[in-house]
Amino acid sequence: MKSVRFFKICILGLLVRMSPAIAQSDNAQSKLLTAQCGCEEMLEQAIDKVSRIYAGFDDKVTEQTRPAYDKLVKDLRYRAPGAKTEGECLKILQDYTGFFKDSHVFMIWQGWKNDGTAARKANASRTDLVQFKRLNADFLYLKLGVFNQQEVNQIDSILLANKALLASTPYLIFDLRGNGGGNAGTSDEMAKLIYTNPIVYPSWDYRSSSEYISSMEKELKSQKDTTNPYYGRAQRLLRAVKENPGKLVNDGEDLQRAYNIDPKAYPQHIAFLMDKGCGSATEFFIYEGKQSKKVTLFGTNSHGVMDYGSDQNFDLCDGTFNLAVPWGRNGWVREFRIDNVGFAPHVRIPVGEVDWVAFVQRCYAKRDSTGK
Repeated sequence: MKSVRFFKICILGLLVRMSPAIAQSDNAQSKLLTAQCGCEEMLEQAIDKVSRIYAGFDDKVTEQTRPAYDKLVKDLRYRAPGAKTEGECLKILQDYTGFFKDSHVFMIWQGWKNDGTAARKANASRTDLVQFKRLNADFLYLKLGVFNQQEVNQIDSILLANKALLASTPYLIFDLRGNGGGNAGTSDEMAKLIYTNPIVYPSWDYRSSSEYISSMEKELKSQKDTTNPYYGRAQRLLRAVKENPGKLVNDGEDLQRAYNIDPKAYPQHIAFLMDKGCGSATEFFIYEGKQSKKVTLFGTNSHGVMDYGSDQNFDLCDGTFNLAVPWGRNGWVREFRIDNVGFAPHVRIPVGEVDWVAFVQRCYAKRDSTGK
């Protein structure tokens, strides 16, 4: 099954929100805002877009939380006229987006641009993001440190090149620790690796807005294959969002991913190593793994950010600041939520355990010897 729009996961806001930790020069922080784009205007644009576009707005601003939200907005509107520099306004905008406690709702400041470029270059030169090795006759180790397309392609190459080894080794440890997501989704080879039964993807809900409608219309016009079933699905969704302005609209039936794979094929046991650094696309892979009879989750809770997704970026006023906000809500919220909680592991690795790989090996050895 080829990747489709439904499976695409946007870059995790968690990674971008780390940007404030990057040291900034006093000159960058103290740069004056322009007269045409003051902090008042940018704050109002942020409030408008989040309240109209964000798929989680009504989940976050409820009858119980509305007083706190209104109080915050009133306070920020009072502070905004006094914010004359980019650094001062950034703090106000971040105080607003921080209310939602969603790593997919965040601000991007142009002052981070150069540092972000340097960070991406440094990340591109890393050689430890994808690793594969044989630990012993029974265990293989595979690591994916970021869910970007380049690294996912490397994983695919490794899986294809080592088919025979994988088919003769009973255990695989798949290390996802610290993988905050990326610009790619689970590949077919990754899905086949863990596959035991059809993988179900609950249908998503999308918040109807003029921006979302314009984006869908543009996407449909760009599609050349109008016979593709996903084209018809998108057409139906577009009609529905036009008929339900401001509301969450379901995009159709649940989807499935199915392969002709023997569920008893090796590796028969796959351990996902996960921690609080696992988010976005990685949490989506964890969800896929939870549906496999081969996969056991080891570690700690994941980050808890994929209840809402399909992040979009909008310039505020002159583009000094850019707002990221998701207009999609994951269909799994109809059954459970992971927002700010994350997926829990099947086997929690104790605090203080240094060697997680060895812990997994001991755990499987104990189970094999006791049958439990």
